Amino acid sequence: MPETFHSPEQVKVFILYLLEKVGYPLEYNDLAAIVIRDGYVDYFDFVTCFHELIKDGHIVRTESDPSSGAEGGTDEGVLGRDLYAVSDTGRMIARGLSDDLLLAAVREKSYVSAMRHLSLEKRGAVWNHSIERDGEGYIFHCSITDRDGLAFKLDLRADSYMQVQRMRMNFEDKPDVVYRGLLAIVTGNVNYLFEK
Repeated sequence: MPETFHSPEQVKVFILYLLEKVGYPLEYNDLAAIVIRDGYVDYFDFVTCFHELIKDGHIVRTESDPSSGAEGGTDEGVLGRDLYAVSDTGRMIARGLSDDLLLAAVREKSYVSAMRHLSLEKRGAVWNHSIERDGEGYIFHCSITDRDGLAFKLDLRADSYMQVQRMRMNFEDKPDVVYRGLLAIVTGNVNYLFEK
């Protein structure tokens, strides 16, 4: 088990970093799960620091998730139903201090782990694909839409029918893996692919 963060500052930056990196508001339970998932933060420290981040205005409660059936009430009554996002100030802290207070390996491992937890299905995602003939080849169109709108859209050229069918089968089988893989590449979280 990895060593946990010892300072509240590290825990707070870690929470802000993950919430900002995910890029969309999360329910309390999902945020808690991704923060404590890899063992760098224990649950007690998460709860304490999370409430301090809200009090300081670095995390804000957004509108309730309509699919959860939240109807308002006390904090205890809606913690698992309201969505939480990083404020502008929290975003500046996450971007400014995460490099200084968090090891790159910790940041990358935790982000990948978070994306595994936050599957497309959990986000209400729907995926579509189609194949179009294009001269001697084919164009494979694929997209993913979640409750916030278009999450992903890609058109790829295939040189053969066999290649385009392989694209289709892989996308149908694991659209979340395709999405996370491309997201990791374009955000620079898998730089090892480009090393010579």
